[in-house]
Amino acid sequence: MFRRVLPLSALAAPTLVLALLVSVAPVGAVDGSGAISLTIAPNVRGESMGGLYATQTRDYSTRWGNPALLAFVDRKTAGLMYSKLVPDLADDVFYLYGGYVHPTQNLGTFQLDLTYLSYGQSDAVNVDGEVFDTFSSYEFSPAVGLGFKFLPNIGLGVAVKYVRVDLAPESVIPDAFGSGSGSGNSWAFDLGAAYDHERFRLGAVASNLGPDIAFIDNEQSDPMPRLLRVGGIYEIYSSEIGEVRAGAEWERSLVTFETPSIYHFGAEFVYAGLFAARAGYVHDKDGDIKAATGGFGVRWGNAALEYANVPQATDLDRVHRMALWYSWGAGGAVTP
Repeated sequence: MFRRVLPLSALAAPTLVLALLVSVAPVGAVDGSGAISLTIAPNVRGESMGGLYATQTRDYSTRWGNPALLAFVDRKTAGLMYSKLVPDLADDVFYLYGGYVHPTQNLGTFQLDLTYLSYGQSDAVNVDGEVFDTFSSYEFSPAVGLGFKFLPNIGLGVAVKYVRVDLAPESVIPDAFGSGSGSGNSWAFDLGAAYDHERFRLGAVASNLGPDIAFIDNEQSDPMPRLLRVGGIYEIYSSEIGEVRAGAEWERSLVTFETPSIYHFGAEFVYAGLFAARAGYVHDKDGDIKAATGGFGVRWGNAALEYANVPQATDLDRVHRMALWYSWGAGGAVTP
């Protein structure tokens, strides 16, 4: 994306935007896809476990990881996740996500969510190097998902999302770049499947399947960050005192098969359903991320607080992810 977008951003010192694209979305950065906000994970539990998303359930971001897992969520859930993405460079570059999950008796479980990615404020500079305007750049994406049980242990799911990317207003774009503006929009859908057993869970999801997103004109469009993710998680030990589980996932870009696969490994220990300690590892060769992850979760009543500390590219600081969510209604207990 950035080879076409940077001429627009060159009017406004794009260093922070470029750093963000390269570091927090390695798949998109390598394969040239757009709509980077769709590749940043809001699942703090999965983030702390090395990036396990396709097999996690019962939280505010189930749809994002795998819409099929909604089939196994039996409690209403709402939550928020927030993270500064380049805290060592700027405070106004951040990611915010909110989700609400609503089970029904006959139609399955629905989820509504909204993603917002802020690139911060930039200065528009003319050919003489003079600042003549300021503007904000951002992405936002509302989505709706549905998961239902095809068989007692098999869930299927689908999600549809709209994404809009506003990088620069027309007023700061030189005529030399042609018609259009620094804004683009598109839509996409996810398809997922999951198998839920007493001791293990398997999941697979194809994400962000949709038309390209264009900014200047249709000939200069970028593909959506289409990807495939497959994984499993196994419960090694379970008692009233604690639970131990571990899993792994494989991720592959569907934009270009020249991009190497990304591997995710993680585990967690949950003590008495009140506290969880988590750790993991991400191996992303082209994204320049080969490092450990970690975090924890705390539960009180029906609420849970989660934290994750995750790596970025080697030249950027690690980032913090925070989430707070609440679950209510009939069903199983909240997993911290």
